[in-house]
Amino acid sequence: MRVLSESMKKYTRFFAVLSAVVVFSVCGGPSPEKDRGPSGRDADSGGRAAGLTPAGSPGALTDALGRTFTVPPGGAERIVSLSPAVTEILFAAGAGERVVGVTEYCDYPPEARERVSVGGFAGATVSVERIAALESDLVIVSADMHGRILGLLEDIGIPSFALEPRNFDDVFAAIRTVGILSGCRAGAEETVQIMEGKLGDAALLRSGKERPAVYWELSEDPLISAGKDSFVNEALERAGGRNIFGDLDAAWPLVSAEEVLLRRPEWILTGDDRRPVPDAAFFARRPGWADIPAVREGRVVLVNAGRLYRYGPRLADAVLEIAAVIGGGER
Repeated sequence: MRVLSESMKKYTRFFAVLSAVVVFSVCGGPSPEKDRGPSGRDADSGGRAAGLTPAGSPGALTDALGRTFTVPPGGAERIVSLSPAVTEILFAAGAGERVVGVTEYCDYPPEARERVSVGGFAGATVSVERIAALESDLVIVSADMHGRILGLLEDIGIPSFALEPRNFDDVFAAIRTVGILSGCRAGAEETVQIMEGKLGDAALLRSGKERPAVYWELSEDPLISAGKDSFVNEALERAGGRNIFGDLDAAWPLVSAEEVLLRRPEWILTGDDRRPVPDAAFFARRPGWADIPAVREGRVVLVNAGRLYRYGPRLADAVLEIAAVIGGGER
């Protein structure tokens, strides 16, 4: 079994980087809300990254729910982030000092733990009273997860802005939007450029090589993988792999053990937050799986779930690390 480290020595010059139907959210922890995959996104909804400037409204942005927010001069100064991914983006862009409140799952960077917690990630666990006490001038929310508190925030005069990226291009747009909201455009743009550079490095690692068949396992019971509309699928493709279930439309499809056997993955990847920790022996205990190339050759990789399941800057780090293994020829 291979574990993708927090920082691979070979690439330090680049890094300075449901069951209730499995329930990994962008916080990397359980979330009982709706039918969502690891990033807290609806499996069947379209892309809504937000960040367009409506004609005739200088300084105004439209969020993922179609609402208009007028950015104050210099950006918001007391921001509450209800998304661990957004919290990472704010700190990466240089707006950490403007962050006054976060969720209990906002654990990166370490400085985020020093901010006041306003509750969990799901809307039902967020304390509007704590947000009000922080005198916030902006709350950044998930369009999918926090609908139930938007009216409450509006009632007490606290503006909110919703984000919900669906793919990597949406992530770049979301980062730039957060930069505008926080008055840190230059830092946000630099963050995007760093991510694009790492994704470019990943592309170089896979250049000229065949794409190995990769099976991503989200959970064992029920057996759930990653389909075409998931962040994981795009990450695997960008890392040089071929997702064996990338032909399925669902973001997080239920699959059968027999289907995995038939598709014969050369690599098995899964999140490092699973317990017990799965290794080749773990998969070999399943009937017939010992003959799968990935299991037979010990090509089982644990991926940092915090990086891959959040749409923050470290998403590019996850892609580069995966590429170094499945696309870089390491066996």
